[in-house]
Amino acid sequence: MLASRPDTAEALRTKGYRATPQRIAICDALWEAGSHPTVATVHEYVAKRDPTISLATVYKTLQLFAEIGLATEMGFRDESTRYDPDTGPHIHMICRNCGRVEDYGWEELDDIVRAVEERTGFKTLGKRFELYGTCRKCRK
Repeated sequence: MLASRPDTAEALRTKGYRATPQRIAICDALWEAGSHPTVATVHEYVAKRDPTISLATVYKTLQLFAEIGLATEMGFRDESTRYDPDTGPHIHMICRNCGRVEDYGWEELDDIVRAVEERTGFKTLGKRFELYGTCRKCRK
């Protein structure tokens, strides 16, 4: 099961940040954009509602969200950076043909991480599970 959209205002306040209308709009746009959007894609979505929000504000806000756990920053081989608003345990399925990133929710991933830590003594600071292949759309 994938994570649900958080109460952005509460999450920001809990971490000691102000819940500005711009930050809430950017979080909403991040969730609405889907498929792990880039900063530019999030900006396109948020600009539909508030054209005064700059690309720089979106960039800084997404970085903040990544720092406080409201999103995950994902770098790719093509040097693009995308953001995932779902911080719950899941697998990213990445199409090598079209670049689409799809999520597959799997609650047991945290159990696997704990088992690896217990068996090896390795302390996990972060995790990212990825499968690479060809999506259904590209296979047709």
